[in-house]
Amino acid sequence: MAHGIRSRRIFIRDLLALSIAGPTAFRTFAATGTVENPLSPIRKRIPNPFMENGRPVVVVVHGDDFPAMLAQGMDVLGGFARFGTGKSVIVKPNFVFDKKTRYPATTDEKSVLTTVEYFQKEGFDDITVADRRGKRTDSGRAGGKFEWSGLNELAEDGGFTTDSLMDDAKAPTVQVGDDSWTTMPTIGVIKKIYEAGLIINMPTLKKHSQTNLTCSLKNNMGVLDVPTTEDMHLWGEANKAAHDSMSSDEVTRRLCLAVAEAAMAVSPEMTVIDARKVLCKNHGSVASGEPREANRLIISGDPVAADAYAAGVLKEVYEPYDLGPSRETLDHAAALGIGVADLDGVVVKVVEA
Repeated sequence: MAHGIRSRRIFIRDLLALSIAGPTAFRTFAATGTVENPLSPIRKRIPNPFMENGRPVVVVVHGDDFPAMLAQGMDVLGGFARFGTGKSVIVKPNFVFDKKTRYPATTDEKSVLTTVEYFQKEGFDDITVADRRGKRTDSGRAGGKFEWSGLNELAEDGGFTTDSLMDDAKAPTVQVGDDSWTTMPTIGVIKKIYEAGLIINMPTLKKHSQTNLTCSLKNNMGVLDVPTTEDMHLWGEANKAAHDSMSSDEVTRRLCLAVAEAAMAVSPEMTVIDARKVLCKNHGSVASGEPREANRLIISGDPVAADAYAAGVLKEVYEPYDLGPSRETLDHAAALGIGVADLDGVVVKVVEA
């Protein structure tokens, strides 16, 4: 019976995927019962090397000097080189906004540069800073270069590259699916990200206006294709009927579950959360977000544990904060095997920079 249920789930998933694959794939399915171009598996990540007695390690560095904090934290963990140095590296910040007052609404570009330099000191030489900006182009697709960060000008002399992933309003995408997902039938991961040897996720810590938390897990949305992010939010005309049939709470819950599945699709190896400053009220604006100093850097190979700890930091500096619907993101991510949501199962190491 269990096998039959699983088979039906795969059948339904593949049928839903056909809505994206198009008429040719549907005709093939109708004729043969199989999808001509089946979904790819989730990106294969390097196993977390930062474990102790079977538990993931989260390093928390207190301070306000990012270079010193990163050096101290990576010294505790043994360095990025534990992943092996002969790999291409994607450093994925949160560059969704391009405002003059950016950090902590976006990742601090100086911190990104420091992280790149740290990789280079450890022997990595194929490093790209990449993100898909959230701002829409005239064509309606998200993209556009992020010259405002200053990193484009520094890249050539600095020995790294930058890639805003969708400058032409589109990018090659790998359609990913997994039978364990409950919300998304398919997720489009930008091909350059899917094929990366090593992904370092560099979010900031913010309260989100809808999900209540945006940090490590949600930051993966910036390397998905636009149709996927629209489907996750139920944005756009194609999703209007589904959106209108749900309450706002149901729409939010669906997004929270989809965030966990997107994080599984991308599967970054490392999380570096810059929580020196955090936004307590609004993720999209420093002016209205009520930034507060938390003076923390949170580093882990477990994105779920990192987010669970980060939520506690937000609560510490802003007492009214509540994790709210993002609790379902953490629980779903843990159930999918992405990481550990219960900090009792985590080794937390707190150090000073």
